Amino acid sequence: MKLNESTVLKVREHTVVFEKKVPQVRVMVTGDWHISPIISARQADFLKEAISVIKPDAIVLQGDIIDSPTELKRDTSLEKLETELKICSKAAPTMLVLGSHDFITPTKPAHIKKDFAISCWKDICKKCNVKLLLDEKYEPIPGVVFYGLFQDERTMIELDKKGQKQHRNNASGFLAKIKEVDFDLDKTKLNWFVSHAPLLNKRIIKSLSDFDILSFGHTHGGIVPRGLDEVFAKLNITSGLISTDAKPFARLARGTKILENDTLLLINPGMTGAQFCAPKVLQNLNFIKASEISVVKIKNKTN
Repeated sequence: MKLNESTVLKVREHTVVFEKKVPQVRVMVTGDWHISPIISARQADFLKEAISVIKPDAIVLQGDIIDSPTELKRDTSLEKLETELKICSKAAPTMLVLGSHDFITPTKPAHIKKDFAISCWKDICKKCNVKLLLDEKYEPIPGVVFYGLFQDERTMIELDKKGQKQHRNNASGFLAKIKEVDFDLDKTKLNWFVSHAPLLNKRIIKSLSDFDILSFGHTHGGIVPRGLDEVFAKLNITSGLISTDAKPFARLARGTKILENDTLLLINPGMTGAQFCAPKVLQNLNFIKASEISVVKIKNKTN
């Protein structure tokens, strides 16, 4: 790929070949922008350059686009957000699912600002011509259907021993949410499930096994610092060093993996580091990881 990449800016390409007849398209996947006052213009520049080279047919944004709902009230952050969303939507049909930081303030205890945030996100996405997927499907390319599931507070909040809300992954809440949704899949088409955090256990994988592709963000690649990330990519290692729950050796934190029923799992490591998700002694690793964009090239055997 002819892109001016550096040790801190990466584009990973994944080619997927399907037995059934599907359109030959290129889908760009990104997320975890964590827009805040400390995010520089470099991120928007990289997005623009990557899009000009990739020439995607569709763009998927997988949540944690801002660092906290507070940023929805900050003019400088809103300006950055709208700039980056418009860069995407002017290039290709763009869809967005919300991540936990997009509606939860990750303090201790955490504060849920769902109604306020969703109202803001609806206005912003309408203004920037981005499709906000709140438990709905979208077919920007004939034959390729994206199902965006909103991971609400049941998925991203747990109560501690004091009954206080903590910003943590909650797989049981995710499974309950999945069971509420009627996906109504058309198996003649390519069906792509999009959500934020890959909270995957055997029951969840089974419940999503009729999808062709599952894609998530949230993991920040398991906080693998640049340099080592290249080694992991070449060896097709999907684990990471530290999870966003501060647990060591995060599994399924990056790249692609084939699951049951030949479903492809894609986890995009995201564009930024993640603050406060690792023990203090390791937090500097968060900020020396590469910013990554994933590209999925879809083909069928007749292409």
